[in-house]
Amino acid sequence: MPTITIRNLDESVKRKLQVRAALNGRSMEAEVRELLSQLAAIEPPLPTQGLGTAIHNRFAALGGVELEIPPRQFSSRQGKETVQSNARPPLEEDFGTAIHKLFAPLGGVELEIPPRRKSHRPIPTFE
Repeated sequence: MPTITIRNLDESVKRKLQVRAALNGRSMEAEVRELLSQLAAIEPPLPTQGLGTAIHNRFAALGGVELEIPPRQFSSRQGKETVQSNARPPLEEDFGTAIHKLFAPLGGVELEIPPRRKSHRPIPTFE
């Protein structure tokens, strides 16, 4: 059977478990085993909403953001006229700048990026 070790258990919790075990006529280990079995049998409640709805509700108070949805681009295999009529002009800014402009009104976040650690292992070559 698997074994579990619980470290840094508060002394008052341990004492309460000992008293509870004595009242039930069991060892403290048997008492904890019984409590854990009962707890594991309880089914956690299912979420009442999906992830997307939860994210929307979390940020709705900020007023939301209206995003411009670019037109679809089709594969070049469909013909030149389709590609030319639906082609977008080249981007005026890179992706990072676009994200910065989108979230700048919310105050932004300064992140510290740690330097990359070089691995001591050689890169394998497949010859």
